[in-house]
Amino acid sequence: MYLRILLPSLLLMGCTHSLHMAHVSDFAPTYQEYRKGELVKARAEQWTFMGFTGNTDYVDQAYRQMISECPNGSIQGIVSQYSTSHGFFSWTNVVDMQGLCIKQ
Repeated sequence: MYLRILLPSLLLMGCTHSLHMAHVSDFAPTYQEYRKGELVKARAEQWTFMGFTGNTDYVDQAYRQMISECPNGSIQGIVSQYSTSHGFFSWTNVVDMQGLCIKQ
């Protein structure tokens, strides 16, 4: 009797994580001093409950954050990852970005 109630409720409350997409950009051929570059990172999240959310520009926020960490340079070799963590009637979309800041 208790197993019939406990098992479905445990299955409904489970969490999953999924990596949807990973992208890697290239390095510009004119930058030979990439070993002197500095790693810059950014992360932004979008929380969604039953399909409703208020933050739709979280990817732009992460990009602007990464650009602001390299004010006098150029970012090369950008790596971005888009993933989702699922919860009970909600999920969180996450964008992680990192790149190499080459000072000019």
